[in-house]
Amino acid sequence: MADEEVVDPKKYLEESCKPKCVKPLLEYQACVKRIQGDDSGHMHCTGQYFDYYHCIDKCVAPKLFAKLK
Repeated sequence: MADEEVVDPKKYLEESCKPKCVKPLLEYQACVKRIQGDDSGHMHCTGQYFDYYHCIDKCVAPKLFAKLK
């Protein structure tokens, strides 16, 4: 057992949850496309990025905590 590599289930759970968070992803991608020409650095898509990962985390959390010992 000591030689077994520990696998983090979170990254696999995140991949399985991404299809459930299409709307926030599309909003983030639209924002990125919208601000591509901004050279001032004042425009950003932080809110949309956090909304997307909040959706993924909300999906992952119950599954992840069920697997923790």
